Amino acid sequence: MPRKAIFILLFCLIMLPLVPACADAYIALDGKVLDWQGGVWLEGKCMVPVRPIFQELGYKLTSDMEQGVVQANKGQEKIVIHLWQPKVLHNGSEFSGAGIPQLIEGRTMLYAEDLSRLLGLTLSQEPASNAISFFTKPEMTQEGIVGHLFTADRMYLRAEYYNNQDFLIEHHVAPSPVLVTKYDLEQLLGNYWSPVYIDRLWQDGSEQGRYVGFYSEGSIPLSYSKEIFVSEITPTGARVEVTMPDWWEEDLNNLYKLIYTLSLDEQGRLVITDLKYLE
Repeated sequence: MPRKAIFILLFCLIMLPLVPACADAYIALDGKVLDWQGGVWLEGKCMVPVRPIFQELGYKLTSDMEQGVVQANKGQEKIVIHLWQPKVLHNGSEFSGAGIPQLIEGRTMLYAEDLSRLLGLTLSQEPASNAISFFTKPEMTQEGIVGHLFTADRMYLRAEYYNNQDFLIEHHVAPSPVLVTKYDLEQLLGNYWSPVYIDRLWQDGSEQGRYVGFYSEGSIPLSYSKEIFVSEITPTGARVEVTMPDWWEEDLNNLYKLIYTLSLDEQGRLVITDLKYLE
């Protein structure tokens, strides 16, 4: 075989894995959709664009395409990604990943599992629903508690609005997974809500042993202002006061307060164990 033909064949074999088996997987962080068509499935694994995740987590991104280098900085943390070679540095130390960083359609891409390990995130991949979901681990700080509370709120909305996916999509909340059994609800909400609240949701939202959800028509806008105050943080929990407008008032001038109590459960998960409503 001529040398030129061999070269072309080798080039094609190298480029073959970059052909997506299934494109347009949406990317979500803590239940918030950051990119509806960003992921690319390659041989059963998904590559995701790094920019939406890094920016949502507060990193500043810079790049030098001539050198094939992308850098992310946040405080004292520094991540350097070298494109087209197995080289990623985290604070100067080499990170061992499952794949080589790529530039696909002008976007820097890493395998989802590599990005989750690099940033200390929990990863959930659902090829059947084209979902690539990352979750942060709650920190016992004011910022960490507030972020965790918003995530818990989104997870609950995914259950409440199971029959109104358009509402979730409109407000960039990740679409609901398949919810049929109580176990499905526990898988969705167990990292954020105590069994008491999951039991209540199951009792109110199920018929004949099958979950049916709520709010199949209409929607309540999420574009309202919340005043959030973390009044107490301990090594094992927190207390948060949330002041917000009454949904049912047209002018939204009537305010009420919610008091959340969050506690670490036996598995070390920070869950909402009590929720009080105050006029």
